[in-house]
This record gives sequence, structure tokens and C-alpha cells, in this order.
Amino acid sequence: MYWFVRERLVLMRGQGAAYDERRTAIVEAVFALVDAGGVEQVSVRRVADQAGVSIGRVQHYFPTKDDLLHAAFAAINELGAQRVQERADRDRPADVLRAVLTVLIPQTEDDRRLFRIQQAFETHALTSAELGAQVKQGYRELAGLFTLLLGGPGHEGEAQELLATSVGLAALVLNDTMTSAEAEVIVRRRLS
Repeated sequence: MYWFVRERLVLMRGQGAAYDERRTAIVEAVFALVDAGGVEQVSVRRVADQAGVSIGRVQHYFPTKDDLLHAAFAAINELGAQRVQERADRDRPADVLRAVLTVLIPQTEDDRRLFRIQQAFETHALTSAELGAQVKQGYRELAGLFTLLLGGPGHEGEAQELLATSVGLAALVLNDTMTSAEAEVIVRRRLS
């Protein structure tokens, strides 16, 4: 997944907590629509209905559908980065690598929801040059992290292999081809 894009959802400061809360509620409405039917379901009107606000309120925060999608994309990346950071506070590179790889496998129903939303954005990115570039950058950054954790330069091939393995395992868990426990066994076996 492309959680590792460094772009952050930038919230305007000085507007107060209510501003941030309304903006977050609108982004959550985008998540709900994407999870239910894909990126194609997102429109300013549908987001307003889902969030229980007026179209004008949505447009105040996000003037266009593209603005909505970019904010939601940045927010899903931020959520993923937070999940990785929570698990990556380890001393040994091998422990950090194991933690990062296991966080890339959906464990809970909330994980599955986030992964479905990520997959929908990733599919949309195939036809959106700007989002596509962000997805590629995210994958490059993740492979770079794996390279560092594996020992630095000279381990790029292994890093790419781990990246492909983690993406594939996540998809297999998401479509119920295997359980998260089975995927974690593969990760542990690959790392040993």
C-alpha cells in the first residue's frame, strides 16, 4: 500500500478545533463512500449527504472532487504512517522490519476497511497521473526503508522482494484467500 508517502493532511491553524473536526468528518465521509463503492462514488454532493452537511460546507473545505480525493489520500497515508510508527519503535533493524511488514497485513476489521480504501485509491491512481506519482513515490520510500533495514546499499533487490511480498500478502488476506495468521507465518519465514 502507499501509506508511506510523506505528504500530510495539512490542517489550517488558527481556525480552531471545530474547523479541524468538520474537515476530518468530511474526509471520513469520503472514506465511507470509497469503502462502499469505490472512488467513482465520490462527488461533492454525495460527500455532503454522507457527512450530513451542506454542499457549500464541503466546498468551503474542498472546492473540487479532486481536492476531496487528494485530502482523503493524504489522510489514509497519514493513518498508515501512524500505525507503522507505533510498531516501529524497536532497537534492532530486524525487529523494525518485522513490525513494519506485519502492520502491512490487515489484522482487524478496521485494518481491512483501511486496506479496502487504500486499494480503491491505488486502482484510481492507475488513471490519475498525480495520484499515480504519489503511489510510486510511496512504494519507493517503502523500498528505501526496507533497504536501510536490511543493511543499506546492495540490498535493493531484497527490499523490492519484501515489498512485493507484503503487497501480495495484504491482497490475499483482504480477499480471504488466506488469514492474517497465515500471512504472518510467511513474513516470519521470509525474514528468517
